[in-house]
Amino acid sequence: MNDIQMTFREFYLYVIIFGAILGALLGLIPLILGRRKNKARLGVYGLLASIVSGAIAPILAIIVVAIFSWVIVKKESAPVGSGDETSGPASE
Repeated sequence: MNDIQMTFREFYLYVIIFGAILGALLGLIPLILGRRKNKARLGVYGLLASIVSGAIAPILAIIVVAIFSWVIVKKESAPVGSGDETSGPASE
């Protein structure tokens, strides 16, 4: 029976491909969160960063997803022109 042999180059290529796929799957979390919180741009950046970090190191994709999800949830989005008009020196 023939043994299957794999070079280090092939092994690294498979790890990079697996990491990128894992990053893409995990990157769907900030993408969906961003679209629901009206922060689609942050969601897309989270997806792209997750794919790249997953290709570098698969465990890094989990950290990137957690950070982007936290930023999306915590960042308050102020509507345009929603300044507090009642406070200030002119409203006394």
